[in-house]
Amino acid sequence: MSLFGFLKKKPTYVVKTSSEKLENLLSDKIPIVAVSYVMSLWKDHPFNFSITKSRKSCLGNYRLKDGQHFITVNGDSNTYSFLVTLVHEIAHQHVALKMRIFRRKPAPHGVEWKTTFSNLMQPLLTEAVFPEEILKVLKKHMVNPAASSTRDPLLVKALGIFNEKESSDGPILSEIPTGKIFVFNNKKYRKIENRRTRTLVECTSSKKKYTIASYAPIQIIE
Repeated sequence: MSLFGFLKKKPTYVVKTSSEKLENLLSDKIPIVAVSYVMSLWKDHPFNFSITKSRKSCLGNYRLKDGQHFITVNGDSNTYSFLVTLVHEIAHQHVALKMRIFRRKPAPHGVEWKTTFSNLMQPLLTEAVFPEEILKVLKKHMVNPAASSTRDPLLVKALGIFNEKESSDGPILSEIPTGKIFVFNNKKYRKIENRRTRTLVECTSSKKKYTIASYAPIQIIE
């Protein structure tokens, strides 16, 4: 080893995921109104990003290797789950970047991560990004976020409606004509009118009126 070897510059690691590539990937995977915000996080602290096949062990992953940050998210996650998971992993990156200021090694999902995750999610907690049904539950979840969204049964249920929607080939409530009779959760309803994020309906048996998420997959009665 050279006497002055310690003076050599450390190798510079180039982020392989370009801004253009990341923006293209995100445009197909998260609400379009959230893309610019996530891109701003990437520009402040770049990371390599890839979409993976479904993993039973996790929805996403962050790792630091050779000075580079790597984030992956499962490709089968629905639009809103994908966004929450992505910001979850970006929060891990931010904690890793601040590692030197901590007097101890932070727990993987300890107070430092919880605070960072909550702060990063705040600009996204609006009806412009999330439907009302998810937003209401997500706001409560972010007060003290769990290590995984799958550990919050209410959030899992809210996000699960979109899993059904995105995997269904049938119509959704907002798409059918006013007055149409349909089945939702094994009950018959008549559609009255579309509203902003919900649809006013009438139960055909009780004649009581309800609102159902406009994106809910339904079965039409011919």
